[in-house]
Parts: sequence; C-alpha cells; structure tokens
Amino acid sequence: MNLGPYQIMNEKIAYKGNKLFKPIGEVRMIRPTALNKRHLTIKGNYEKWAALIKIWDAVFRGVNEFMEKRNVLLFDLPITTRMISSPGALTGTISSDVDPFQIKFFNEKTFLTQSSQLYLEFAITNPKVDKVYCWEKSFRKERADFRHLPEFTHIEFESNIGFKENLKFQQKFLQFLIGYLLKNCNKELNVFLMQGEIKELKKFIKFKNFKQVTLHDAFRLLREGTQKKKYNTVTIRNFGAYEEILLTEIIGEPVFVTHFIEDEVAFYHASDPQNLNLVMNADFLFPGYGELIGSGERVHTRKETRQKAKHFKLNFKDYQAYIESRDPRNPKIHSGWGMGIERFIQSILKLPFIWETKAFPRVDNQNRP
Repeated sequence: MNLGPYQIMNEKIAYKGNKLFKPIGEVRMIRPTALNKRHLTIKGNYEKWAALIKIWDAVFRGVNEFMEKRNVLLFDLPITTRMISSPGALTGTISSDVDPFQIKFFNEKTFLTQSSQLYLEFAITNPKVDKVYCWEKSFRKERADFRHLPEFTHIEFESNIGFKENLKFQQKFLQFLIGYLLKNCNKELNVFLMQGEIKELKKFIKFKNFKQVTLHDAFRLLREGTQKKKYNTVTIRNFGAYEEILLTEIIGEPVFVTHFIEDEVAFYHASDPQNLNLVMNADFLFPGYGELIGSGERVHTRKETRQKAKHFKLNFKDYQAYIESRDPRNPKIHSGWGMGIERFIQSILKLPFIWETKAFPRVDNQNRP
C-alpha cells in the first residue's frame, strides 16, 4: 500500500514526499529549527495553513460524531496529577517509560499528565457509565523528532470491553475518521496529496479486518526479511520506528502488533492468561508510518493491580485510589486506547515531520509563537 510518509531505503527511514515537500533520504537526525519565522500569514503559506486548520477542525468534529453515535461520553479531566501513566521513568523499572514534566502546584510537587487513561478508568467504574473518551493535551519530556512532540493532543478511550472488541473498535474508529475527512475535506486533502494517494486512503477504509501479529511473530518476520541477528532477541529495545515501518512493508497492510513483554511496558496492562510473561496490549501500525494507536486490556482485579504496583515500585500513596477503584467482589474487564492527533494527521497527509502538522508546535527548543 502506498500509505504513510516513509519507506525504508538502504537501511534509512526515507521520506517519500508529497505535493508540498520534497523527498528526504533520512529523517531521523533532522531537528526542528527556526520555527519562530513561521506564521499563519506568511505569503505562500495561506493555502497550506488554511487546509490544516480546517482538517484539525474536521478531525475534532469527526471524533465527536463517531463517539456520539456509539453513546461514548466525553469526560473532562485535569492535566495536573501525581498519578502519571509512566511511573517507570521515575522508578527505573520500565526502560520504555518517558520522563514526566514536573511542576509546583501550590508548592506541591506535581506532574503534567502523560495520558488521561488512569482517570478515564475511574469513570467506567460507575455502574451507569460504560464508555468514555477525552480530547486532552499530554506532555512527555522527550526531544522532538520526526514522530514525537513533548506536547501533543491526545484522543483517549476507555470502555468495559475485552481486548478483541477493543481492537475492532479501533479499526472502526480509524476507518470512520478517514472516511469523514474524505467526505468533508476533499479540497484540503488535495492541497497535500495526489489523486492516487487519496485512492489509497479509500482502500484503507474498506479493509474488512486489520491483520494481527504478536511481537514474537513480528520479530520472526523481521529476522526472515533482513537476516539480521539482532532480531533473534525479542525486546522493544530492538523495535523502534525503523522496525515498525519495515514491518508494515513486509506485511503490506495495516497491522496490530500484540502481546508485548510484561516487564517492558506500562504497569496497567493485564497479563495474558496463556503466558504470564506477556500482556494483553497492542500497537496499531499505520502502513508507511508505524505506531499510531497504543492500546490494551487493563488489570482489572484489585489483587493483580496491587501486585503490579508493587512489582513496578509505584508510590502507593499516589496510586492507592487507582488500586482501590477495582471492585474486589465484581471486577470488570475493561480496555482502552490512545492516539495522538498530530500523528494521525501526519500519517494521513504524508508530512515529513510531526511539527508540520500544527501552526504552533511545542518542541524542546521552541516555546514562542
């Protein structure tokens, strides 16, 4: 499929190009520069920024329409918290966790949220609330690169559904949202994309079932496709953006990579009952781009949640309410997912860098207009 902005060429992540941006041989080392010189009213940028503003507006409307049709309630949440979603960065227990931004809130150490998921989970413990979502800012203390921003817009969903139903829900969501843009933003999409690329998006929304492979199967495919020994060792340390893009090329279609190693991912993922060293989680890989959605089934018993908190050395004072939110008599199986809007727009429009998706990006060397 000719989707997404990237392709693997000579062991590099190469940018394919679109109507507005020329191809680039390698994107990983390119840093955002001179963003203060860009403005919505710079001559020659009118059409581009008008199109992006309208696409952002349409994404917001499309998300809300999809959720409303399925009786999913919008839940308003704070962006300051002591209960962050990636505490492994503070405890040193999870290498993949990202540092939070620490602030003082009325002289008390507090963090900017990395994800609203933990708070969303509280909502569905209410017997009269079954499905919720939020549209919030998230903050992660990492340098900007071609796919990462330290401040981004997060759409997140939680519901009392199992793992398999969660994956189906994500597919319906993505196909609806892209279909919504095709219907309502055809003129704006044409600012960035050729007709052949728009036809590829139309093919995407007609897929019956997105493919699923386990992380171990993904490594087998990478090993067979490259003959590289590094893929003999299954670990997310050997599964970055390069491998995600390469895997979508090997498979040739949208794919969920499932069942990551428990000690390498977030504490809140439920263990796989068939293999307790693995968890019931998934990353959705968009062809030519890589991870677009992260998801999983959550730990649902109070006992397991407490055990996970102990194993990953969480501060029990900060997470006690989360642990106690599990009903010890009637624990609910529940799942959810999160998607960065900037990543979605970047992948659909084939933009070279994620900071090109918005007028006022916040990166590690930029905090002014």
